[in-house]
Formats: sequence, C-alpha cells, structure tokens
Amino acid sequence: MKKQAAILLAAALLLAGCQPAAPASAPVQPGASSVAGAASDAQAPGASEQAPQEAPPASASQSSQPPASAPQPDTPPQATAGAITLPESIVETAADGYTAEALTPAQYDLNFPLNRGGFRGFQTCEFFFLGQNGKLAVANANGKLLTEPLYTSALEGWNTFHGVIPLTLDGKTGAIDMSDGTQLAPFEYDDVWSAGGDGGGLIQVQKGDQYEIIDRDGNSHYSFERGDDFYALGKRHILFKDGMLRIYSKEYQPVQNFAVEDMQIVSWSGSPNYSGRDLLAVQMNGVWALCDTDGKMLTDPVYESIGSFTGDYATVVKNGKYGVINYKGAEVIKPEWEELYLYDGSVSVSKNGRWGSITDIDSGKMSIDPVYDYVSGFGDYGYACFEKGGRYGVIDRNGNEIVPARYDGEVLTDGANLDKGYYLINGGDGPYSSSIVEGDGRVIIPSDHFIVPGQDGEKYNLVLTPSGKWGYADDRGRLLIDAQYDNADAFIKGKNVAFVQKDGKICMINRKGNIVLQTVFSDLIGYNPDTMVCAMEYTDASGAVKGCLVKIGLPEKS
Repeated sequence: MKKQAAILLAAALLLAGCQPAAPASAPVQPGASSVAGAASDAQAPGASEQAPQEAPPASASQSSQPPASAPQPDTPPQATAGAITLPESIVETAADGYTAEALTPAQYDLNFPLNRGGFRGFQTCEFFFLGQNGKLAVANANGKLLTEPLYTSALEGWNTFHGVIPLTLDGKTGAIDMSDGTQLAPFEYDDVWSAGGDGGGLIQVQKGDQYEIIDRDGNSHYSFERGDDFYALGKRHILFKDGMLRIYSKEYQPVQNFAVEDMQIVSWSGSPNYSGRDLLAVQMNGVWALCDTDGKMLTDPVYESIGSFTGDYATVVKNGKYGVINYKGAEVIKPEWEELYLYDGSVSVSKNGRWGSITDIDSGKMSIDPVYDYVSGFGDYGYACFEKGGRYGVIDRNGNEIVPARYDGEVLTDGANLDKGYYLINGGDGPYSSSIVEGDGRVIIPSDHFIVPGQDGEKYNLVLTPSGKWGYADDRGRLLIDAQYDNADAFIKGKNVAFVQKDGKICMINRKGNIVLQTVFSDLIGYNPDTMVCAMEYTDASGAVKGCLVKIGLPEKS
C-alpha cells in the first residue's frame, strides 16, 4: 500500500522530488514527514550539494515584481529566417469579448522540459524561453522580449526562484531578472542561482570550488567552499563553514557561532508545509539536537536523526525507535515505535508489523489501536484509508470503519476533491489511475479511467476515458462536460475558463463546455494565468511547426 500510495499522492499533488533534511533509514510515506524529511521551500542547492531544493509552484510567482507591473511589449520583433506565416486571423471562432493577438512572429522552437509523459495538461509559467538555432531568448510574463537568442539554460521549466533566471553565455553563467531583464550576476561564473533572502535579493555564485553570496547590486557578503552550506531564512542567514554553525542577521551581522559536525534546516518560516518557524537540526558527537536561529538549543543532542517539520511536529529517532517532537523540542510521542509516519494532524505508528494512529498529537495517546496492515493520514472530512487483509476501507478519527475493507486499491482521503460519501480509489495503473465510488460500493466512474483532482477549491475534476478523451466531472463524479478533448487542463482560477485541445486546435471553454475561443494553433506549451500570455505552436500546411507568443483577451466577466 505504502509504495502505491506514494505514487498516487505524489502525482495528485504534482510534487517535485525531495532531498532528505537529515540522515535516516526510515522510508518516506506520501504526504508524511518521516525522518528522511520533506523538501524545503525555495532553496537552491548549496555548495555541499545537499541543501534541499523544491521546484517553485507553477501557479505562484516568487518574484518581487508581479507580472502586471513588469514591462509591456512594444513593437513585435522582426521575422527571421525560418519563420512561418500565420493566417491573417489567428482566431477561428470567438464568443463576445474573447480575443487573441500574436505578440511575435511564429519563428521559435518551444520546449518545456517538465513535460515528461503521463498527464501533461498545459503548463503555467512565469516567463518564456524562446529558442532559435539552439539558443534561447527570454520574454517576461507580459510577452516582452528581454534578450536576444544568445543563451542556454539548465532550468527545468519556465519558473524561477525569486525571479532569478540563470543563463549561460559562451560557457559562463550569469543571471537576469525575469521581469525586466536586469543583469543580476555577470556572466563569469560556473554556476548561479537564487539564494533567497529578504525579497529574494541574494544570489549564490560559483567559480570552481569557491562560492560567494552577493546581493542584486553585486556586493559580496559571504564566501565559502565546496562542502560548506549557506541558507537565507526569514530572519537569519545561516552559514555552515569550517565545522562551525555561523548565524548572522539579515544585516549581515554575526549573532552566534559554535562548533557542530553537521547541520540541516528542518523548518522554514517561508513555507506553508512547516511550522512557520525557522529551525535547525545540529549534529554533535554523532547525535542530533534541535536548535533555533538564535543558537538556542531546544533539545539535548540525543537523537540519531531529526526529520523535517510537518506543521508543528517532526519525527525523531532515539535508540532505533521513532517518536515525535514539537517545535519547542518537547517529546509529544515517545520514541518507542518501530515505524512512524507523520501527517498533517495525525501520526501513523507501528509495532510488531501492525499499524494504528494517534490523532491528538499533543497528547500522544492512541486513537486507533495498532491492528491494521496500515493506516494513512487523515484528510478530507476527517477520514483515513486503512488496509486489512490486502483490501482497503475508510476509517474516521474515532476508529469507526466508515467504509469496510472492500476495495482492491487504496482510498485517497486527502485531496480527492470529492463530496462527503464519495471516494477516489487507486486503479493500480500508474499516476491518476482511479475510480470514483459511493460509500455503499456503487462505482460512479470505473477504474479504467484517469482522474486528476481539482486543486485549490476547484470543483471540476479532469477525467480521461479509455478512448483517450478528456472531460470534466464534479465532486460526485457526474460528467458535467463530456469527454471529447484530446488534451485538457484545469479551469483557470478566478477566470472560469479552461484551455483544451480539440481536433488539433487549441480552444478555450467555459464551465458549460461551450467553446468560447478557437484558435489556429496546434499546441499550447505554457501560459501565464495572470497575464494570459501564451506560448503557442502553429503547424502550417507543409507540417512545419514554429512557436510564438499570443495574448488572450477575456471579457470583463468570463
């Protein structure tokens, strides 16, 4: 169950890979924080190549300048050799108020590296890479070209950490601002990335084994070598160098330093996944302690490992047994368990191969006795999935079995985006392979379908049928928009429209399934949901394909 659930939940939440926050031998459960921990928020790799890194959310800019205030495009760039001619009108049909305007000629090669198979949808982005002759130009979210096509880049996708776009020119790397193209780091380094800091203003640069932290004016504030680490936290800068933990204020003044063998960030104030506090794990004499960013020790150094925080809690290991501490360092669940997975609001624990759950973490008292093959975290409506005899059911926080163990696949009880009494069951055929069932066992959507749950309050769920067509279902599995699209995406938050691909054309539909805009373009590679600037591909009669930027106009109330 645990391995399959990991695949399902990771896919459903569209998460990137995670780096461990502290050494441990415990496996990581999806949606849980084991000792191996969870990914950090917006932290570039450090010199030791062990700092946690997490791809920024596709829908959330980390730039200090919102897209609307970024420079607007003026005149379109000149067409170059290899451009293909667009039709006189790029709109085939449009409802009142819907428009499309080409901002560039169709002359670019578009490649979004995060398209790795499986459900693709249409990617959201903060800027655009436009390729020509193997080199990249950069356009901002409004579609304004910021550079000529001179660069290469190792970025995966068209999103940034704090608006910093690392680029490589003639073998040397620098960085520009994604909003206006301002050079943030000269092109003289082996590598460059955002180091975070207040407003994302710090940049880490590398030459060989030497590293520096510079600000956006080019002033150097810290230097260190490969094997050291730097972290810009909410109120402090942390430097692990020469076997010492060095803590500085945001004004670069020393606060505290002391000797440690190793350190990790286990809670980030800037991430909603953690406790809202900056906390460190430090290793002394081979064991770990919890420490705040003033250098105050919150626990004694007695743990074999300390995991990343989930909310106010983190998993610890002592004498080979698992327990939980809170952000003050108090042991709220004694280290006495053979296995333990920490979820948001509950802890699954195991002894002698049997699993139960603690739902009141502060008390540490058992809520569900360890009699199951596994119990997941509690999610929607306070329900968890349990496994018994190789089959799966649903249990509440008091241990009542709401749905008996009747299903062959795990029940996704967190983020399923379904009404109470309806359940998303893993179909066993990879990410998104699911069925929707009622609590009495009646199947609403069978398991040979793929279902992508709506996120952030979106009530429509994407459904892929065995025929390869996409449609939309509500929170009871009712097909509100019939499966008829070759590709489809979620409805854009606050706009009540969605991009779809039908009969080889990119279209936009409303919540009734009516096409409100049909374009001449064959594919949508990426778009910015705030500015509605899109990177589209056009295929001409000869089969030649080139990309361009297109601005979509919506009526005042779409």
